[in-house]
Amino acid sequence: MKNFLFLTTILSFIFSVSAYAQCDKCNPASEEVDFCYTDTRFEGLCAKFKEGKSYFYMDRKKKELRIDFNFDKSSDPLSYKKMVTNKKLKISALELLFIQTAIEVWNDEKIKIGYDFLPSGLGIKVLTKGDGEKPQKGQKVIVHYTGLLEDGKKFDSSRDRNRPFEFNVGVGEVIKGWDEGVMNLPVGSRAMLLIPAELGYGSRAIGPIPANSTLFFDIEVIGVK
Repeated sequence: MKNFLFLTTILSFIFSVSAYAQCDKCNPASEEVDFCYTDTRFEGLCAKFKEGKSYFYMDRKKKELRIDFNFDKSSDPLSYKKMVTNKKLKISALELLFIQTAIEVWNDEKIKIGYDFLPSGLGIKVLTKGDGEKPQKGQKVIVHYTGLLEDGKKFDSSRDRNRPFEFNVGVGEVIKGWDEGVMNLPVGSRAMLLIPAELGYGSRAIGPIPANSTLFFDIEVIGVK
């Protein structure tokens, strides 16, 4: 079993993710799902995921199979071992490799649910839409924010200090993701910004922020001066 799990891990590195599929390439789902994954290397297989659920669906050609799975421990080899040893599921080595790949893709994709993405790669999820004007380049903007890493760990917050943050927007005083994001939010708005590393701190490690980090900001545009 150890050799089998090691082999599938190695193959996962060798295989690059080659196909993101729309759900219309899969069997109709038993319930509404958020993301479907297929790969031309795994003919007849499709994985279907729904946010917040401790299970997913896998199509074996025309048959749909529901698989219970603890996504919080998805990197634990024992999670996959249970599938192999479950006589009811009868998961083959090829299917297990497909499942591992699909779950890796889903773990990357599920954080994007609800965001609208701009051409730059910046994601914006509006929580409350303000009725003011959008800040213009060079204006001083007043915001409250909380910064989070991908694992949900908070690394900074103006709210914790009870002191709003002010900066001149669009002139490079803050990271690119902030400049672009704030200029897309009318005053009074509150939103989540999903900022890829190239719009954040790039390959630099800044304090508690590791290099090449995707960052999340819960940001509220209070006003402009």
